[in-house]
Amino acid sequence: MGDKLTDTLQERSGFARLLHAVALPEFGGLLCDYVSEAVRFRNFGTYYVADIAVPEPVLSVWHGEISDYRFRHNASERLSRTTVVQPLLEHFRGLPEGHIDIHREQPRPGGRQAAMYEQTGVIESMVVSSREGRSAQQSFFLRSRSDGLLTDQECAACTQILPIAHELIGLRHKIVGSELFQYQAGARVSSLRERGVARFDILSRREAEVGDCIVNGLSVSGTALQLGVRNSTVHTLRKRIYRKLGITSAVELASLIINE
Repeated sequence: MGDKLTDTLQERSGFARLLHAVALPEFGGLLCDYVSEAVRFRNFGTYYVADIAVPEPVLSVWHGEISDYRFRHNASERLSRTTVVQPLLEHFRGLPEGHIDIHREQPRPGGRQAAMYEQTGVIESMVVSSREGRSAQQSFFLRSRSDGLLTDQECAACTQILPIAHELIGLRHKIVGSELFQYQAGARVSSLRERGVARFDILSRREAEVGDCIVNGLSVSGTALQLGVRNSTVHTLRKRIYRKLGITSAVELASLIINE
């Protein structure tokens, strides 16, 4: 980002505050306010994939003024459906690296999303997608029926403001991970793995969960009880974690996390 553009953004109302809050819980509301200075949106969320070769999409961040719980649940539930995930991954793989794709979407009549939109008063969305190396993300900004369909002028404004918001969301994910792990004690290994941080990205999901238990100070038997597995399984997974990360103890694991 050039110096001139950076100076222009920092002069915009709320940008400096938003940038300062990128890793804080209030980020969602501040981002929504910032975007709405140009174009009114009530809800937004982002799907993130750390490695498109081994895809495990997650809901990175969410903020909603309209039916927050229902939309949050719906966004997470969509990631469990192959019919949603496969087209998303194909779209990511087709993106040129470093390119930001932005387009307008309205739900297909008769589909699940159309029913959800109808019940919650959402009329359409603007979707922003990008790929950077192995990782990719897609942000969706939802337009309320009470605000009306986007005008041509608003669509033009979206092409200016939404890529900025999308990049800030990506920065946030690199710092704090997805909603699943944000601000949760003991989930540091899983968060680092999910974000594709070097070395941690070679751990399996279960190995990362055991790593979280180690960092949280749980014993082998405590870990087995929490994860619903045998003690012998925990012993095996601990050995794998240490071998893959090139460490020999819980203290070294904590140190590695701090350094990352």
